[in-house]
Amino acid sequence: AEYMLQAGVWSAIGFPVTSASSRAQFYQYSNWTYQAGVFLSRSSGNLCAVSLPFLWFMPFLQVVNLYFFWMNSIHHFWYNYGLLLLCFFAGLLGGGVYVQGYSRVNADMPLELKEFAIASVAIADSLGILVADILSLYIQSCIYKQNHLDGAVVDCPY
Repeated sequence: AEYMLQAGVWSAIGFPVTSASSRAQFYQYSNWTYQAGVFLSRSSGNLCAVSLPFLWFMPFLQVVNLYFFWMNSIHHFWYNYGLLLLCFFAGLLGGGVYVQGYSRVNADMPLELKEFAIASVAIADSLGILVADILSLYIQSCIYKQNHLDGAVVDCPY
């Protein structure tokens, strides 16, 4: 959800949405704000450990954030730079899931499986990003279609 939000939805938001330069500007600001959240959460990852149930709850919040931004990019019900607060929150969640996930693997896995487990998480992380980036092309094209915009790389399937 995090990478679909970042690559697909944020690239289709701008004030006004019809302006390509406004969309590019929001995309740049949203990603800088997101990276600040990631930096903060990854830097403070060793200060606190989250429970496994809360770690599972964090990706759910990422999906909620994706859904909110997706609907907002179509219906424009909160359409100003105040959205950057939620971009920062997305960064906090993304960085938090990353650092806490690796920390849990490191803490919970037996020593003989730890190296394999960490390598498996790294591969799954990269594959997840790849799939999310491919799907984000379609998400962006569907948002463009809803907003009557040209310039999508792929065609919206519906």
